[in-house]
Amino acid sequence: MKKHSTVFIAGLLVLFTGCSMLGMKAEKSSQEAKGSVTISFTLSRISGSASNQYAVWIEDEDGQLVRTLFVTDYMARREGWKVREQSLITWQNIANVKNILQKDIDAVSGATPQAGRQSIMWDLKDATGKAVAAGTYVYRIEGSLLWENTVMWTGRIRVGGARESSRAKVSYFPDGADKMERTLISDVSAVCEPAP
Repeated sequence: MKKHSTVFIAGLLVLFTGCSMLGMKAEKSSQEAKGSVTISFTLSRISGSASNQYAVWIEDEDGQLVRTLFVTDYMARREGWKVREQSLITWQNIANVKNILQKDIDAVSGATPQAGRQSIMWDLKDATGKAVAAGTYVYRIEGSLLWENTVMWTGRIRVGGARESSRAKVSYFPDGADKMERTLISDVSAVCEPAP
C-alpha cells in the first residue's frame, strides 16, 4: 500500500508541475537582436475614395506595439484618422494615435506608393530607438478597402538567431469584406537577416 501511495503522490506532482509549466509564459531573452527584417507585399491601388490607406507595424507576442514602421501620409501626417475614424482602426487603437506627438507620427508617414511589389525594413529597434530582445515578433499590415472594410495581414517571425522567413495570413473585417473583390494588399512575407 505504501508503494502505491508513493507512486500516486509522485504522479500528482508530475501532473501539477506539467500543468503549471503549461501556464507559464516563456521569458524574453535578454540578448539584443541584431540584423533586420524586411517585410514585402504587393500593393494594388483601388479606384475611388475612402480606400488605399495602410499601416505597417510590429508587436511583441503579448500584442503590445513595438514600433509603427509606415502609415500612409493621409492617415498620419494629414490626420486622416480624425476624418475617417473607421479606417485603420486596429492601428489607430494599438498606436494610441490620439496621444501621439505629431513629430513621431510624421517620422513614420509617407505618400502611398505606386502599385507593385513593396518592401519595408525594420532595423529591430523599438519606437525609442532601443534594440529589441531576441525572440518572436508579430508583423501586421492593415489596409483600408472602403470606409470601415479592411484587410489585415498578420505574420510571426523570430529575430536574434539564424536567417528566417515567414508568410503572413489574411483576415477581413467586417464579415463579407473579402467578397468586395477589392484587393489592396496581397502576398505578404518577411525575412529576418541576422547581422554579419
